[in-house]
Amino acid sequence: MDTIIHTVPVLLLLAILGCETSSSVTTTATGMVMADGEPLSGAVITLEPMGKTTGPNGSAPVFNGRFEIGNDAKLQGGTYRVRVSMLPTEILESMRRSGISETPPPGRVVAPAFDTDSVLTCELTRGPNDALTFDISFLKANR
Repeated sequence: MDTIIHTVPVLLLLAILGCETSSSVTTTATGMVMADGEPLSGAVITLEPMGKTTGPNGSAPVFNGRFEIGNDAKLQGGTYRVRVSMLPTEILESMRRSGISETPPPGRVVAPAFDTDSVLTCELTRGPNDALTFDISFLKANR
């Protein structure tokens, strides 16, 4: 009986220390963003938890169509709304002046269906995920 009394607390402690809760297992998101058929540059992609998905938003810059939201964002498995926004005009202009050519033509604005009123979603699982691909469009200029 003495052995059981001493063993149970040790096993409980090991179980508590050795197990991760489901909310502590994070995931990453990587992939491509295409705008009107071309790789997007000079933007930010943001994943916002939806429904029962918990955890913070995750954001990353998009250049040459590619983005990567790492483990440090602490994304959880679940459903996310995806928003794509252009970097502020001042930053894009500064990048162009610095000779960075991977920026969209001046005045490009992401259509609201992919930004403020986004209809894009994605499903992330805990652990490694397949690369995501999103196709968006810019607002059409009034002529």
